[in-house]
Amino acid sequence: MGIVYRDPFEQLQRELDRMMDVAFGDVRGTTTGVYPPVNVFDGGDAYVVKAELPGVDASHIELEVEEDSLTLRGERIFSEPSAEAAFHRRERPEGQFRRVVRLPGHVASNDIKADLRNGVLTVRLPKAEEARPRKVAIQAG
Repeated sequence: MGIVYRDPFEQLQRELDRMMDVAFGDVRGTTTGVYPPVNVFDGGDAYVVKAELPGVDASHIELEVEEDSLTLRGERIFSEPSAEAAFHRRERPEGQFRRVVRLPGHVASNDIKADLRNGVLTVRLPKAEEARPRKVAIQAG
């Protein structure tokens, strides 16, 4: 027998996944990671959130913004195969999901826009005035 090395970051990820399952329920089926996966980036005058939601109809998605967080909830529903069909493998998770995404700053909640195309939800959240960068004039004395 040899020495078994366990990556501490892999162990941490497994523990975080387990805690998320306890807190929010296992909405991922047999996959790993948090569903839906998201990217959050600064688009200059707005924060942009992109979430992968293949197979989710726009009518089954709800977005809620509160202070500096975006809550994404919904349901992914697949039509079942015929009654005589038997699954040999079932890896595509379905059911309800909820994901809270922390934003880097406050947003102007009246001007938020969301668009779902090709299974990718793009949410554009304009920054609140106090979160936008400002130029400061320097006076020479």
